[in-house]
Amino acid sequence: MSDTRRQILNVVTAIAQAVAPAMPALGIGISVGARDGVASPLEVPAGYAFSIWGVIFLLGLIYAVQQALPSAKTSSLYREIGDGAWMLFGLSTAWMVVAQLNGPNAVLAVIIVIMLVISLRILAAAWDNRGDTARAVVMPLFGLYAGWLTLATALNISGVLRDFGLAPFDLPDWQYASLVLLAATLVAVPVLVRVRGLVWYAAAAVWGLAAVAVKDVPLGQPEAYVGMVAGGIALLLVLMVANYRRAKYREPAYPFV
Repeated sequence: MSDTRRQILNVVTAIAQAVAPAMPALGIGISVGARDGVASPLEVPAGYAFSIWGVIFLLGLIYAVQQALPSAKTSSLYREIGDGAWMLFGLSTAWMVVAQLNGPNAVLAVIIVIMLVISLRILAAAWDNRGDTARAVVMPLFGLYAGWLTLATALNISGVLRDFGLAPFDLPDWQYASLVLLAATLVAVPVLVRVRGLVWYAAAAVWGLAAVAVKDVPLGQPEAYVGMVAGGIALLLVLMVANYRRAKYREPAYPFV
């Protein structure tokens, strides 16, 4: 793919994902939060947690402009992550369109799994090329993207399994939700090790986990157990980041990393 085509696709898809949530305001579909149905997530963070998408969309637009500059056309970093970035933005747009037109369904879980895989690959590539001058936008953008998707993917898959009668062990929802959060941890911990405690990745995951804890703990048993598990995992991730930030063997620090 030519550099120009890659740059154009990044701009178009970054704009599309930022505009897609406004569909209901234009009379097209229904907002995701107003729907219920098959494959709805097993556990949903407090509503304010989803404001993180506003930050992600804004960073996506900044990234799109940055990578479209003539001086960035031959950047090795943008060449390596550019195709994955526009695919991720495009899938994000598709997820929102499907969710707003058809409501929760298994297709959304499939899309979000693919998004997670792409975001983690981009994050790894960005980390390996973090000396590039573009890191001030690339690392926060894809760190937040991958961190949030790590949690969201686990929750969405759990909803699909439960709603189609495929949940393992026939556990009560609160026990199943706790196991799902632990499963997300099995992804988050190796990723944090891979990117040496990247603050942006941890911040998104901790933000979502904290929102689960804040929502569930006040409800008392059994929901409180889910909230405590979420809070414990969030604390673990924070401690991992703190450990990497002060470790003597850590690679030379870069701004925004």
